Amino acid sequence: MVAALAPLRKFKFSDVRVATMQAISGAGFAGVAAMAICDNIIPYIGQEEEKMETETLKIMGTLKGNKVANAQFNVSASCHRVPVIDGHTMAIWVDIKEPVEKLRNAFRDYKPPIKGLPTQPEESIHFFEEEKDRPQPRLDRMRGKGMTVSVGRLRQGIRFVAMGHNTIRGAAGASVLNAELITKKKYL
Repeated sequence: MVAALAPLRKFKFSDVRVATMQAISGAGFAGVAAMAICDNIIPYIGQEEEKMETETLKIMGTLKGNKVANAQFNVSASCHRVPVIDGHTMAIWVDIKEPVEKLRNAFRDYKPPIKGLPTQPEESIHFFEEEKDRPQPRLDRMRGKGMTVSVGRLRQGIRFVAMGHNTIRGAAGASVLNAELITKKKYL
């Protein structure tokens, strides 16, 4: 979700609401029992809502000296496990007063703040302009070798759908990008 919010950082907002549809691979090696997830949606993932509500504020915050000042907005999350193998999908509502066309341009024009990292995809955010039925995990999770976050269905009210490959772009990919950044900045 934070990657999908990155193009919108320049706008002022006070609330973010998200409903996630998280793939079964996000449950780890132990996973979810087949009989629990087949033909089913599990409307609770332990501690996931709390993590999204607090970690988003840290990640979107600012560095003040050697401490992080949390972003000044509220996050409300509802997390669900769905019978998809890979790819977390999120319906996101953001309280932004700007016209939807400005946000469309922000997604369209977004370039990652750091360039030249080996696993950084050429396109960090793929914005679906016209397609009303995208993004979809099966069709879009491997964009940018799994490192691109797809965004679509941007509508007035400000609401949109974001999707990313949870096992590639998620913690593993973010860790690799962090290591590449630390190396590029010569912190090691």
